[in-house]
Amino acid sequence: NTQTAMKMNRHVCRRIPLCLQNMGFNFRHCKLFHCNGVLFDQNAVTFENILSEENKLRVLKALQKYDLPSLRKVTVAGDHRKAAVLIPLCSVKGEPSILFMVRSNKIPAHRGEVSFPGGMMDDTDHDLITTALRETQEEIGLKIPREAVWGSLQSLPSRNGKTLVTPIIASIGELQNHNLHLNKTEVERVFTRTISSLCDRKNVGSTQFKRGKLPSLKSGYTLPVYLGGEHRIWGLTAITLHMLLPILAPGLYKFNLLHKN
Repeated sequence: NTQTAMKMNRHVCRRIPLCLQNMGFNFRHCKLFHCNGVLFDQNAVTFENILSEENKLRVLKALQKYDLPSLRKVTVAGDHRKAAVLIPLCSVKGEPSILFMVRSNKIPAHRGEVSFPGGMMDDTDHDLITTALRETQEEIGLKIPREAVWGSLQSLPSRNGKTLVTPIIASIGELQNHNLHLNKTEVERVFTRTISSLCDRKNVGSTQFKRGKLPSLKSGYTLPVYLGGEHRIWGLTAITLHMLLPILAPGLYKFNLLHKN
């Protein structure tokens, strides 16, 4: 049967619970990741080759075939704005990593929070990839060619439900080969986390909130949180990571986020 054949071929068809609710929108308690076919040989992906061209092709195939998390009962204003963030995959002294930034305490919103570089889409932006690349250069001085982009994850509503944020995945190579120039008005500092540490089960947890202020949050909501480093990663950035890692590191990221009523 199909199940036996899949086992013989050592392929993984993953079904991962993504059970989130956030303020202004809902990721309800259901299994949102589905697989329509064989996508990955889990034994072929290691932390050593995770940024390889071979894994890039796997990720591209996954983004096309994988049924990414669908959002149920998403409340977004009809005149919602569009934004994009860039997920910079990089290598730090040969170690596959992801680059993050800490937002400045001088800005009015999200001050001091860990995030990916990004921002609102301008009228002059050709598409959301252009937005992510432009904002990354403006915020941290990192100029990334369009061909470095791997693809995008599903758009997520912002905390207030008025903006749809699209995560764009790009690989920038060895980080030390880039000269970063931080916009100190917006960015306090940047830091990296190895992908292996983000996949380490002891560094991944969740925060469950019993009740929100909105009627739709009366049953509460649960968000992932990533520890094990100098900065705690939570909120929309953590949700984005939780969407990315099963696709980027199949078989290596094994955290299931569950919400208990």
